[in-house]
Amino acid sequence: MTTFEQAWQLASSIEGWLTESQGRALFEAGGQLAPGTVAVEIGSHRGKSAVLIGLGLPSNGRLLAVDPFDDPRWGGGAESLEMFRTALEVAGVTDRVDLYRGLSEEASATWNGPLVGFLWVDGAHDRISTLKDFDGWMPHMAIGGLIYVHDAFSAVGTTRAVLERFLFSRHVVYEGCERTMVKFRVGTASPMVRLLSALRLLRRLGFFSRMVAIKVARRRGLHAWERRFMRVENEPLI
Repeated sequence: MTTFEQAWQLASSIEGWLTESQGRALFEAGGQLAPGTVAVEIGSHRGKSAVLIGLGLPSNGRLLAVDPFDDPRWGGGAESLEMFRTALEVAGVTDRVDLYRGLSEEASATWNGPLVGFLWVDGAHDRISTLKDFDGWMPHMAIGGLIYVHDAFSAVGTTRAVLERFLFSRHVVYEGCERTMVKFRVGTASPMVRLLSALRLLRRLGFFSRMVAIKVARRRGLHAWERRFMRVENEPLI
């Protein structure tokens, strides 16, 4: 059985944007996959998250990796696809990962497989694309399934989509976060649970404001202000 430390040693050399704590969250979520369900990731890039989820999966677990691999804006192209396949092979998870080379909305519209027990959303970070990710895959989610979203409360579009769909959701409850990785669980929520979930989620707005301030200062070359907004030196924006 692979430990997280072994998985991270393999994944940390793959180009991508994940902190170690986020990597651990993905690995552990893969390990919690309920029997009869599958994991789905939206946005595979060069395989960092696919390796972590794949190594965490139960022995009979499977991951569907969704990525068009054709748009430089999303780190796509033939080079990334080849590096993705190489990363899976080196990690020994090729037989656990199925690739859908296309858009998330296309994959969800044609999905006729098992219910999804874990959905990892890390595709395009604009509002419309993220809403399509949520709306397309929610009908396929298993009760009790996990939804993790990267770059929430960092990327403006992703943050707007998260708040629009999940702030007072009757079916999705906020579970916590690892910096910009926000974690939800699918299930019917009572009015009190919905309220508490919303209040906990809204507390992330302070973190969001700080991330946006750092990005604005960096883009305008205001490095002294950039450092002032950071809590630690070279604080990651992921």
